[in-house]
Amino acid sequence: MIIVVVTFKISNNLDALVLKEKFKETAPLYQNAEGLIRKNYIADMDTHHAGGVYCFDTMENAKKWFDDERIEWLTNRYSKPNLQFFDNPVIVDNVTGEIVA
Repeated sequence: MIIVVVTFKISNNLDALVLKEKFKETAPLYQNAEGLIRKNYIADMDTHHAGGVYCFDTMENAKKWFDDERIEWLTNRYSKPNLQFFDNPVIVDNVTGEIVA
């Protein structure tokens, strides 16, 4: 599996409730993303940064999702994003009680 950590600067004037609504507005876009297993929205209102942590099944699907069009969309909606791609060799799932390797 692949983890993608996306962060971007948010406006100093954007409060947590408005940001949450913006996140909820876009959440349905991710329900049918090819290979996306999970997305967690993240925010640090103190440093004015937000983003998402994505878990994809393959690097191919992760890279396909974050194409130039998606980067442009994120940049226009918030600001230019920083993306980091990581291999995810082991998962501890406390909901199912599994360790997946």
